[in-house]
Amino acid sequence: MKKKVLDSWKRPAEVEIPELSERYPQQLEFNFGPRDATPEEFNEWWESELKPKGDGQLKFVAMMAVVQLLTLVFMMTAFFIIGLGLEK
Repeated sequence: MKKKVLDSWKRPAEVEIPELSERYPQQLEFNFGPRDATPEEFNEWWESELKPKGDGQLKFVAMMAVVQLLTLVFMMTAFFIIGLGLEK
């Protein structure tokens, strides 16, 4: 579409105006939905990623549970010792 306008020196000029769809580009539509994995892909994923990471996490969680229990025991021991000192 051509439009008559004045240029910077106020002379009449015709300018080509692109269509609305050309002036405002739109983002393409993406399909982000994952496809279903085949049983072979799932087994490979389980063996190479999930199982080793899960085994490591189990040890870590068990160790942190022991640390938490020891912290509680030390705290109660400190309360007991402080209580003995305050009785005098």
